[in-house]
Parts: sequence; structure tokens; C-alpha cells
Amino acid sequence: MRTLKSIDNSTTCCRPLKRAIVGGLGLVLAGVIFVGGLWMGRQQSAPGFNPAPLMLDATASDTNGSFTIATGAVGKSAEGLFMLDHESGLLQCHVIYPRIGRMGASFATNVKDVLPGGGKGGGYIMVTGLAEFPGGSNQPLGAGAVVYVMDTSSGAYACYGVPFDRVAENAGRPQQNALVVLATGEARQVVERDNLR
Repeated sequence: MRTLKSIDNSTTCCRPLKRAIVGGLGLVLAGVIFVGGLWMGRQQSAPGFNPAPLMLDATASDTNGSFTIATGAVGKSAEGLFMLDHESGLLQCHVIYPRIGRMGASFATNVKDVLPGGGKGGGYIMVTGLAEFPGGSNQPLGAGAVVYVMDTSSGAYACYGVPFDRVAENAGRPQQNALVVLATGEARQVVERDNLR
């Protein structure tokens, strides 16, 4: 029993030393973090140090049996909300003006004019993108925003352009126009061997 008691006393005497070591390491770590923060702050204010601005460009889409929704860039600073009603075929794009913090532009079309849909088990899927169009003052698609819609029952698809006017956005003027059909196609194509030669 005396041996056990003496072992207990030896571990009890080392506890304050362990606490002091752990506490000292914690203070050193906090000091390193503090000095690193000061150094980073000075680097950012130093002449010639220009960190790259944080640029986020996110797009997303989702669909269910009735609606498909997507987001995507419209121009350099604006973002569009694209909504497609599967039943009516109405495709809408609403664009928020970042400077004024509210929706400032609306564009619409009916996809059933190009994509009849309505096939067994069919619906629509949709994604957005950007395309660089040749310049020109008469170019209706200055922003380059496009939306792709596919009829899942037939495999037919269409690409629509958004005729967004950056000048109207900068002036805070509202916009309303029709989406422009740019291209159509079929995902289920029969390839003839003779045409490949």
C-alpha cells in the first residue's frame, strides 16, 4: 500500500508543471497568430501590394414536376433568375440591378412555340450560360447571357438569348422584352454512316 501512495504523490506533483507547459504553449500560439495578423494587415496597406478581389460567379438550377428554376450571370454585374412553368411553357428571366437592389428587367417567351413538350413522362430541364457575341451597335444581345432549355420527352432543345441593355441598367431604367431564340437542335439524332465519310 505504501508503494501505491508514493506513486500517487509523484503524479500529483507533476500536474502543475504540465499545466504550466500547456498554458505557455497556448500563449505562444496566440502570440504567433497576433503577430501574423499584424503582418498581414501591414502587407495589405503596403504600397504595391494589391490582393486580387474576391470574385464569385455562381450558377445553379433545380427542377421538379411543375417548375424549373435557374440563376446565372447577365452581363458583368447583374444576375438573372430564370423560371420555367412546365404546364404553360412560360419562360421568364428577371434581372436584379445591383446598384438599386431590386428587380429592374424582365424578359419572357413561351418555349412551347419551339419545344412542344407534353410527351409521356416528359418535362423540361434548364441551365444558363454566357456567350460572347460579336460587337455592334445593332446587337440585341449585348450582355451575352443565354439559357438552354431541353424537352426531356423528345430530346429537343433550344438556346435563348437575353437582350439585356447595360446602359439601361446603369441608368436604373426598367427593361422589358422577349427572349430571343438563338439555336435549336435534337439530342436524339440518328447518325448515318454515309454522312460521316
